[in-house]
Amino acid sequence: WTARAIGGVQAGRWAAICAAALCISPLLGSYAINGELLAAPFVVLGLGCVVVSLRSEAPRQAFAYAATAGALALGALAIKQNFADVAVFGVVALVGALWRRDVTARRFVGLAEAGLGGAVLALLALVVWTWTHGTSPVGVFDATYPFRIHAGRVMAASGNQPAALRLHHLLVFALISGVVLLGSIVMADLVRRRRRCAVWWALLATLVFGVASVMVGGNYWRHYLIQLIGPMSVAIGVLAAQRRPAARLAVTYVVVAAVLAWVHLFSAPTGNIGTTIGSAVSRSAHPGDTIVTAWGHANVDQVSGLRSPYVHLWSLPTKTLDPKLEGLDAVLRGPDAPTYVIAWNHLRSWGLHTTLIQRIVAERYRPVAQLCGRTIYLLDGVDRPAPRLTTTCRGTRLAAS
Repeated sequence: WTARAIGGVQAGRWAAICAAALCISPLLGSYAINGELLAAPFVVLGLGCVVVSLRSEAPRQAFAYAATAGALALGALAIKQNFADVAVFGVVALVGALWRRDVTARRFVGLAEAGLGGAVLALLALVVWTWTHGTSPVGVFDATYPFRIHAGRVMAASGNQPAALRLHHLLVFALISGVVLLGSIVMADLVRRRRRCAVWWALLATLVFGVASVMVGGNYWRHYLIQLIGPMSVAIGVLAAQRRPAARLAVTYVVVAAVLAWVHLFSAPTGNIGTTIGSAVSRSAHPGDTIVTAWGHANVDQVSGLRSPYVHLWSLPTKTLDPKLEGLDAVLRGPDAPTYVIAWNHLRSWGLHTTLIQRIVAERYRPVAQLCGRTIYLLDGVDRPAPRLTTTCRGTRLAAS
């Protein structure tokens, strides 16, 4: 719909094919639910609302679409804090339209006010939602922005070698999936044709913002590339509709790459080690048992069905908010010490102050199982059967079980 609003029916068809292939591609990690995937529809719908608001001849309809775009912009940011794509697109398109005199100053102000009003109404709805779901707007904001800034500094200070490896992988997957190819075609068209349409420049600005957002994040997970799918598909759809052979061949390549990636994925083990270990602990645990997984891997806790007495279920909050592990020390020493402690790699890993943790675990726990290279500790004085596997680490069921 968004591409059709810009370039016609054919643009919409090519954009839909491209977006569908990228959205299911295992190369972008989009086969699992994540914030990027949930925010993407808000982005593309918001882009379309901006386009319609600028081109509509009916003032009421234009203002309604502008307000909807503002609400969608806030929605995307509420799901994924760096998804400001709709805001970037809207500002550049609106300013560009005013500069080109496609809209009057009065229309410009009206659309800007409508967009801002829609965002404010969505923000108020979000505030009400947070209050009715046991948290607070301040807590949500702190988790969304101040914490992420602090965490980014922590990662930068620690060297973060895993992130450097993920950056390499991200670039490889961007190349193999066709994302780099699509971006190159869009930029080449910009250089050769120097389009002057305000909406097209807004689309390019959104793509540049998306690339910067992916790179500035610092963690370089490949599913960050999902942020580029919406605006990239719209842009390539418009070019393909203009009978550009390169654009159409690029879309074909993206589809083939996604299909081949799925063929490879189906031929490889698809299980998850965390799920396997969590299931093993669940079968040996008793009601009321608790668990702590060091460091992170909250899926183990979730699959086990056990509560964690330690509040930080993810390694980054642990390193950012409890770097000296004083909170975990208190939990392991206290009356609410977890029944199970799982050392994902080694307790002394990830640059944390773990000397005391190792001592406490040695004093209060005993190792009862080694599953998939991970050690499972049981609290002294507690009698439970040792967790065992009924599947391989990657989920293939064992014949004996």
